[in-house]
Amino acid sequence: MKKTTFFVAATCGLLSLSPAIAQNTVFTDNFGSSTLNGTSTPGGTPASSSTSYDIASSKADTTYPTIGPGALSLGLNAATTSGFYEAQAVFSGSPITLQTINDYIDLTYTFTDTGGLLAGGTSSYLFSGLYDNAGAVPVAGLLNNSGLNTTAGSIYATGNAQLWSGYVGRLAASGGTTEIYTRPVQNGIGTTSANQDLIGNGFGGGTYTNLTGSLGTGSPNTSSSTAVLQAGNQYTMDLHITLTGANQLMVIQDLYSGATIGGTWVGGVTNNFASVTDTSFGGLAIGARTSGVSTNAQMTVNQITITDSLQPVPEPATMALAGIGAGLALLARFRRR
Repeated sequence: MKKTTFFVAATCGLLSLSPAIAQNTVFTDNFGSSTLNGTSTPGGTPASSSTSYDIASSKADTTYPTIGPGALSLGLNAATTSGFYEAQAVFSGSPITLQTINDYIDLTYTFTDTGGLLAGGTSSYLFSGLYDNAGAVPVAGLLNNSGLNTTAGSIYATGNAQLWSGYVGRLAASGGTTEIYTRPVQNGIGTTSANQDLIGNGFGGGTYTNLTGSLGTGSPNTSSSTAVLQAGNQYTMDLHITLTGANQLMVIQDLYSGATIGGTWVGGVTNNFASVTDTSFGGLAIGARTSGVSTNAQMTVNQITITDSLQPVPEPATMALAGIGAGLALLARFRRR
């Protein structure tokens, strides 16, 4: 009996070496060492803590962007009735792949409404996106200042972010349509620089149309927005992607007031996608659009964080100990009999 007790205790101790499910920080950046419009390569340990943010825009953007500790400032050069911009970046050198039911990846960014965000009418938007970047980096800084357009024969029609695919959350101004949609690889016949856009899904010139994104299969797919922002206030955007079944994802985007996701809820939407092919992620994009009333939608991003729930792969020694533990359990069971 004493030997049996020993073997069971040993087994329990060895099996407890298995890794527990926990939230992991994959990427966290307050822009102390990140750069602008260069090669987007994550750096820092143990989690990535810096990269290059490549800016693409549909209008002149010579005043912005700027970067420094706690402040990635984005905007256009002047007020306009229609214009958008986006910051594109690689956040992981190897893809984060959702494999087990309830695995998730989460993009959170905190920003200050410097002025004009969602103030240009019902077709003014805030964006967040996560993508399989297919090992490709964005165009390094050459699409800022009206770089996204409808001019045919662009040298930027292929490569770089044209190869990315993923999911985009679009939060509209009050009265507009908030929704989540896909961003497919732009592999049709188009030859414009709009193939480098990651957020637009055909809402205007310079946005991707080749192929267009889909709204998914679940409900709700869209929601009527009541979001109104106040200049000078801080907000937190959260984009959450969960594997809910074989080739199925649930994507949620929420906006909160304040510096955390625990603040007052401002707006958001949930969408479900079936028959998905994109469950690996290594790139992100954030951005804004103004449309309707002439304004310059400006934001200062204070921090970007990527987390996931993936368990680390056990070390070979741990796997071997677990195997020994299983053998001891069988032996203990045999002795009792």
